[in-house]
Order: sequence, then C-alpha cells, then structure tokens
Amino acid sequence: MINNINLLSVTVSSEDSIDSVVRKMSKEPKNVVHPGIAVVLDSQGIVLGTVTDGDIRRAYTLNTSFKQEVSKIMVHDPITILDKVKAEDIKLEINRKAQLSERLHEKWVRHILVVNIKNQLVDIIDYLEILQKNSDPLKRVSVFGMGYVGVTLSVSLANLGHQVTGIDIDSAVIERLNDGSSHILEPGLPDMLSANLKRGSINFNTAINSSLDSIYVIAVGTPLDSESKPDISALRNVLNVIAEVLEDGNQIMLRSTVPVGVTRDFVIPYLEERTGLKAGVDFYVSFTPERTVEGNAMNELKTLPQVVGGFTPECVKHSIEFWSTLTPFVVRVDNLEAAELVKLANNTYRDLTFSFANELALLADQFNVNTFDLIIAANEGYPRDKIPFPSPGVGGPCLTKDPILFSATSKGMRDDAVLGISSRKINERALQYPIKLMEKYAKKIQKPLSKLNLLIVGVAFKGIPETKDIRGSGSIDLLNKVSKLVNSVFAWDAIISSDELETMGFEVMENLNIAVHNADMVLIMNNHPDNVDSSMYAPPKHGKLLFDGWNQLNRLEVEKVPGLIYSTMGYMTE
Repeated sequence: MINNINLLSVTVSSEDSIDSVVRKMSKEPKNVVHPGIAVVLDSQGIVLGTVTDGDIRRAYTLNTSFKQEVSKIMVHDPITILDKVKAEDIKLEINRKAQLSERLHEKWVRHILVVNIKNQLVDIIDYLEILQKNSDPLKRVSVFGMGYVGVTLSVSLANLGHQVTGIDIDSAVIERLNDGSSHILEPGLPDMLSANLKRGSINFNTAINSSLDSIYVIAVGTPLDSESKPDISALRNVLNVIAEVLEDGNQIMLRSTVPVGVTRDFVIPYLEERTGLKAGVDFYVSFTPERTVEGNAMNELKTLPQVVGGFTPECVKHSIEFWSTLTPFVVRVDNLEAAELVKLANNTYRDLTFSFANELALLADQFNVNTFDLIIAANEGYPRDKIPFPSPGVGGPCLTKDPILFSATSKGMRDDAVLGISSRKINERALQYPIKLMEKYAKKIQKPLSKLNLLIVGVAFKGIPETKDIRGSGSIDLLNKVSKLVNSVFAWDAIISSDELETMGFEVMENLNIAVHNADMVLIMNNHPDNVDSSMYAPPKHGKLLFDGWNQLNRLEVEKVPGLIYSTMGYMTE
C-alpha cells in the first residue's frame, strides 16, 4: 500500500488499460505531483514498472490498441534508489546506476523512484532538480535574439535562477515581453515568463544594460538572402555589441545556425581583432546548437541532450558547466565544426526523408496511386527503416533553410553539395502538387479557376505540436501563387486568429463548417487535429475538390460522398 497519499495520482495497476492510464496522466498538472509518468504497482505497492508520456506516444505511433493492459508497454526495470541513501549521495548513486545500465537519456533518468528494501514505492524525485541543487554558481547572462529560440531559452535559464537579459532590436517585442506577454505560442512559457518577471530574474532590452554579464548567448536569425545564400549580418551586429563590453573570463556561446566554419573563421577573428583579447585564453567560445521543436521547447530544453563544441578544451569545460545547470544530458563533440554540423545534420536528414516520401508521391501521381496506402503497405511488418508519409511541401523556419546551410561553409557554397539542395527542390516541388490538382479539377468540371473559391485549412507551417508560426508556411506560399488565379482565397486555422489571417492577405470565415460549405476547393495544408469536422463529409451543393494533404480523413467514408472529388498526395478519385 502507498503511504504517501500524494503518489496516488501517479500510480496504476498492471491490469489497468492504456487508455485509463492516459486519462490519469492527462489531468491538470496542478493535480498531479509528477506529471509525465505513471508507476505500475502490484497490490502490495511493489514497483513493477513505469510508463512515461514518451511510451504512450510510441504506442500510438505503433498503432497499439489502447484497450490493452498497460503492462504491455511499461518499462519493466526503471532506475530506483533505496530510501536509505543519504541526500548528498543521491546524485552519485543515480549516476552509478545509469552508467551500469547504459541509460543516459531523459527517458530513463528524469524520474527516479525511491523504494524501500522490499521494492515498494516510497517517493519519486526529479533528477533535474537534484542536478540544479548541486550545480555551479548562477550566472549573469545576455541572450541575443528573442525569437522562438532565444525567448524560450531566456525564460528557462531565468527559471533556474540565472540573471538573464533578453535582447532584441524589435522594441515592440521587448515591450510586450516586459509586460509579461509572449509574442510566440509556446505551452508553459506565459506562466514561467510572468513568474520570473515578478521575481526580477529576467528583463528584456534593445541593448545590453549591464557590463556585469559573464555569458553572452547568440540566438539571432541567419536567414537566406534573395540568392539563397546565408545572411550573417545579424550575427555581425551582435558581435559588434559584445566587443564593446567583452572582458577577461567571459563566455560566448553561439546557438544561431550557421554554415560550417563560421565560428572559427569569422566569429573568433572578428572579436579578437576588435577587443585585443585572445579566444581560449582571455575569453571562451563554444557552439551549442539549439534543437528543440516549437510547441514543446520548454520541456525539450531540459530533456534534449545539449551538444557542446569548443575552441579549446577550456572553452568546452566552461560551456559544459553552464549547460549542466539546464540539462543533465550534455554531449561533447571534438570541435566547433562538429557542433555546427549537428543541427544541420539533424534537419537536413529530416528534410531528406520527407523529400523521399514526396518524390514517391509525385511518382505515384503518374499512376493515380494513393501514396499513403502505398507506404502503409510497404511498412507493414517490415523490420527495417520505415518510410514517412508525404506532405504538401515541408515548411518551417529550419527545414526550409538548414539543408541549404548544410551545403555551405564559411568560405561559400560547396560545388559538390547535392543532397541538401536536392531535398529542398523536391519538397518545394511537392508544394506545387495542390496547384496541379486545382487545375486538374477545374478542367474536370469544365470551369475556369478564376470562377472558383479556394479554402486553405491550416496556415501555420505545422499543426502538431501546434504553433502560430508562419515562417516557411506552405499555405502562405500557396496564397502568393494562386491569389490571382482563383476567384477568392479563404483561410481557416485552429490557432491563428481571423485578424491575423486577414493581415496575411486571406479572406476569412470564422466558422470552419460554413467555410467548407461555401468553398469549391478545400486544401488541408497542415496536420492540426481540429482541421477536420463533419462538414468535410457533407455532400456539396455543386461539387467540390477536397485535398487531404495529411491523410486525416476517413477515406472509405469521404469517397462515398456524392459530388465530392477526394484527393491526397499522388491520388485523386475519378
């Protein structure tokens, strides 16, 4: 039996269904002592295993029936420590057990079970809290660039107790942040921002407001210019500011995605020339790529491994000491260039896998083959690499840019670079597919496109995790391409407000049901779960094209609807 009543909210029986465990784990965090984990016990309170939200997600992706007992997906041998271990020895004991079992990832060591000699649950402790209590002294930090990367990092560091200044040249953004209102949509950010503003651990400014900072983190954008070449002008501007205040012992950490070699070949010489200080001796330089996903950044900043590459071993040492206050999972690489490549490698590989799926869809189109059905058949029971599903293009601020940066170095574009550039071309070509469908549909019904109304469902560049970010949005690109070809372009988005959609150039209908009813062509362009409602299955008045870009609809049902032409990547009903 559980003596600690607070633990009842996170304990389940091995016979409980996965579905019931999900419901219990989905309660409001304030009602749960340790959100994100359920501990599976027998009738005597003995620990049988654990289930995390990550285990739930994996079960879902594997199409596991949630009616099964939770024992089917639980981890059977979680890391535990005895309740007799002294507080000062807890960190050492956890590290020893993690090393022995080769479990160095957050999945294994975020939640530590405290048990008695009978292996009965006594308590649950948070490994991150243990680390933070034993971390090095807190620092004064300036973070440059208050976009998604910079603002989430700034608030997370402030929440640990670091004294943080968030810096951005956009005065409107700074004013809004100082008022406690975030300009980005990120779960968990608003409350944490407000709390740290109240306690004075964070402030925002358009310039450095203190010469006492010991750490400068650079998270400004590095976009592509009109010729698709990397633009590092914002980085140069930040370096000019830092050079004015840089002192002995200061640390500079780059998180901006840059071509390989920029830190060594540009950043360091630039600062040395303007300050007279020597990198690796007087000040320390490291590259620490940011790899969080929008919509889950506040969690991933604490749980994703932080990669660190430095100019010298001493630079690495100082950087690891700092980042270990945020996450216990720090990965050291050999040099600056390796760290620069990590982010580029991650995102280019993702873009490449998506480009294969989209190339497959474009091939399937020639034979009117439903690409989703094809991929399901190819993956079914196949024990090796799974093929991802296609999409109408691949958007976002990173995947539209980083494959190009992957093909670049500090000295310019590599002539032999083909993969990153090719993946971008394929994924951009996939965005043309909905336009091709529109033209095909207009020809089929013998009406000019200029007489037809288009509804775009999903304007943010992605739907899961949800975001309001439209950078690299395929829907925006599509609007620019077809606005003069059709009668009107309406838009609906589950997250973005009508006022915001209007400023982007869309016409707006508040109600999705009405919008679908009045449209001649409906394109579902991102994968937000609220994109689909009953109106998608309603018989149209005068015929309709329905493009299911993310395979969210029940195909068997929608194809029964009279007057509806259903399409997905590579396929259109006759």
